[in-house]
Amino acid sequence: MGTKLGTKQVTKQSTKQGPKLNARLGGKPRAKLLAKSPAVPLAKPPRTLTRSRAELPARLAANAPVKPPRETLQQPPKQPFRHPPQPPLPALMPKVPAAPGPTLLATCRAGFEPEVIAEWTALIGASPSAMTAVANSGVVSATYAFSHAKLVANTLRLPQIFARTVMSANAMPVVLGLQDRVTPIVDAAIAFMTQRGIKSIAAVWVEFPDTNDGKSLTKLAGALTSRIGEKLEAQGVMNETAPRRLHVFLSTKQEARIGFVDIDAPSASPWLLGIPRLRMHKDAPSRSAAKLAEAIHYFFGDDDERMLQPDMRAVDLGAAPGGWTWQLIHRGLNVTAVDNGPMKGELVDNAMVRHLREDGFRYLPKKPVDWMVCDIVESPSRIATLVAKWIGEGWARHVIFNLKLPMKKRHAEVERCRAIIEEALEEKLGEKSRRIELRFKHLYHDREEVTAYCGMPPRPREK
Repeated sequence: MGTKLGTKQVTKQSTKQGPKLNARLGGKPRAKLLAKSPAVPLAKPPRTLTRSRAELPARLAANAPVKPPRETLQQPPKQPFRHPPQPPLPALMPKVPAAPGPTLLATCRAGFEPEVIAEWTALIGASPSAMTAVANSGVVSATYAFSHAKLVANTLRLPQIFARTVMSANAMPVVLGLQDRVTPIVDAAIAFMTQRGIKSIAAVWVEFPDTNDGKSLTKLAGALTSRIGEKLEAQGVMNETAPRRLHVFLSTKQEARIGFVDIDAPSASPWLLGIPRLRMHKDAPSRSAAKLAEAIHYFFGDDDERMLQPDMRAVDLGAAPGGWTWQLIHRGLNVTAVDNGPMKGELVDNAMVRHLREDGFRYLPKKPVDWMVCDIVESPSRIATLVAKWIGEGWARHVIFNLKLPMKKRHAEVERCRAIIEEALEEKLGEKSRRIELRFKHLYHDREEVTAYCGMPPRPREK
């Protein structure tokens, strides 16, 4: 290979001849050096440069067109570039944070906060954008997007299983001062009423968590109830016939939430804190008697006497020691108590009680009865199948029963039992199954369980 020097090539010398070549090249003109170099083939001759017009032959110079000299144009002086005037920018408005969407606030038994959220998610069909559900706090708060406002409003009109009271609430808590707690609450309530277009309220309820820590707020809640009512009365917003009620929920002594409920809504408890004021009779054989009393009041309200009339016949499965049987006979019903265990108190040798020591799952009535009640400790799915059989076969017109729930996914278990009953009744009764009512409720007297009603209620009374 060769290395180009200008337009010619020179053969590279070996490394041993390097010093001799340097001696030969030192201090001599380049032309002489090239002349003494070994003969090598030359590259193509360099391109000849075009001669100037004066050196061309006369014939060519004579025939060449002569260009006229350019006229020098007078260019106007350059002006600096300027942008066209722009319209003035509008004044910047201060950035206002977006108002939060509709917010739900609910009270429940401590430990059942996940069930409330799961039920809301099923009813609304969407998860909340913001949520506050501290474990074992007994209170749940969830804020949803504005696109779900109608679904949230419909949820307030539906009966709830695990929430005691559900209210439309403000998204942010009200900070209470140490000296004056009433004024911040009243101001927040008036602002919320103005925002929602609420002109008047029927009453003021001040509530707190149904926990051991929450009970320390009992005295403060009682004092605030009267003082808040007096201030709202002075502002002319209290009206006993109004359809709504103000709820003030005290999270702590320094923080409160403001909410409103429709008094007649199924999601609003008729009792303060959702705790029924039921007196436990000293002769009742067990506390389950109060549970059945609460269930009757919740499911039937003022129609309880029409639903449970004297001389009706009832069957109590899993009756011992007799709390539900005791409640029924005190309403005048004749009861067949089915349980292998013994009955207690006045139920022994009672003329209105027929005690059969049998298995509640195997017992079959000889004739249809008005009522069947069941408080057997058994898996929820088995109880659901038993209830569907009693209603589907026509053995009972009405059933009140209890489901013992697992520690996790309790809402999912209730919905599974609902599906078992509805599918069995639809298969047995067809179109008639749509007239049957099925409702569940986690009552105050329930613990890890829910109480339910299944039956065909009578037509409402004509007003």
